[in-house]
Amino acid sequence: MRQYVYYIIMLATLGMGACSTQQKSVYFSENSQNNPGVFTQKMDRVKDLTIQPDDILAIKVTTISSMSMSEKSPVNIFNEGGTSYTISETTANGNSGGMQTNGYLVDANGNIDFPVVGKFSVGGKTLRQVKDGLSMKLKDYVKDPIVEARIINYKVTVLGEVGRPGTITAPNHRISVVDAVAAAGDVLLTGRKDNVLIVRETDGVREFARLNLNSTNIFSSPYYYLKQNDIVYVEAARLRRQQNSEFTQVYLPVFSTLISTMLAIYGIIVLSK
Repeated sequence: MRQYVYYIIMLATLGMGACSTQQKSVYFSENSQNNPGVFTQKMDRVKDLTIQPDDILAIKVTTISSMSMSEKSPVNIFNEGGTSYTISETTANGNSGGMQTNGYLVDANGNIDFPVVGKFSVGGKTLRQVKDGLSMKLKDYVKDPIVEARIINYKVTVLGEVGRPGTITAPNHRISVVDAVAAAGDVLLTGRKDNVLIVRETDGVREFARLNLNSTNIFSSPYYYLKQNDIVYVEAARLRRQQNSEFTQVYLPVFSTLISTMLAIYGIIVLSK
């Protein structure tokens, strides 16, 4: 009889311990090979991003003659335009901070209002095309202009079962879904890695794609590298959804505790006889 009591106490203890065991977050568990050798996967070239409405462009114009930093340099008029913006978001490396700079908001028609030049079309163009086109325009006003341009609000949004949901900026205009999830604090144990939703708007069409972060096949997906304004949603696992149930959230833990306590007391009483 006592032998059975030992077994009961042992199983109850193991059951309680298993509930508190910390689980580790695992990625790319599917398609994994036991062979320690290296295997390769062909990568497609990432296409240059194109500028979209609501992007904010930071544009700086310089010339060889303006390198003297003269306050009367004619190029200064092109660097004093734009609207002051404060970008306070989490960057792709997980750091949070604020940045204030002048920028040009791309309107719904894909245009910006640039000093002296006036309306200038940038929508659907790459940054290189914008630099070259604006340089050609400015040659009528300054000699040998050099134009630098970047998107200061290149951002994606990560929602759902992650450590820090929110908006993430990518200063280098390139961010993958893995980078975005890492910057958002990783997927929680209550989140699903096998069904991550990507929402993307392209030319007035909204796309919905699903990625499996447990599979190495995501590296060849056209949605692996995110585009500006993409939304990444990590769905709650079944365990998380069950927590919304009053029974599983309130009564089940109480019942489990009572049963474990009763078994422990019964075992002590039997052993004391």
